[in-house]
Amino acid sequence: MTLCGEYHEGYHLSNVFIFATLATALPAAGNLASRDHVKQVINSSAVVNINEDTPDTALGVSGTGVVSRVNNKHNSQALVKFDFPEGLGGYKCRLAFGNPVRFSGTGEIQVYTIGGANIESATFNQRPFRDQFKGTFRVAGSGEAVVVDGSGLTFDCPAKGAKAYEVVSVGDNNEVVCNTQQPPP
Repeated sequence: MTLCGEYHEGYHLSNVFIFATLATALPAAGNLASRDHVKQVINSSAVVNINEDTPDTALGVSGTGVVSRVNNKHNSQALVKFDFPEGLGGYKCRLAFGNPVRFSGTGEIQVYTIGGANIESATFNQRPFRDQFKGTFRVAGSGEAVVVDGSGLTFDCPAKGAKAYEVVSVGDNNEVVCNTQQPPP
């Protein structure tokens, strides 16, 4: 998943994270040596910010993901979509997060699956429902974020198609901002 990173298939992550959250596909079976290899990187296809202060305003697809909370309100969350290619059957995916543009407060974020991938016109009040908790990360500077709770971060890679996630702030007076633009080839 990507809120400031990429979707990665494989065990080790790339040293370059473009948007901060990513997923990695691991071979489901085999020895550990085969797990030391990244099969494929999948970048996010859309990031949509939703904001509690403008709950009925669709902010559209953005080049920057913003996750924040101030004074127990003013929530900003990011919906992130990935388009999975064919051929991931038998692989495991892993969510990760890295290299925010800036962060403050706890630097912690949580990731959830959501009940649909149609996020482009989402608002705070009209969005796919939050479904399953995937994990918690703590941003500590550049590089990959520390996994605080990784209970749902590794999962069977989905079949071909779009899958979306919601990224939310943990704690108050917290902000994590990520550039979602991918570098030119």
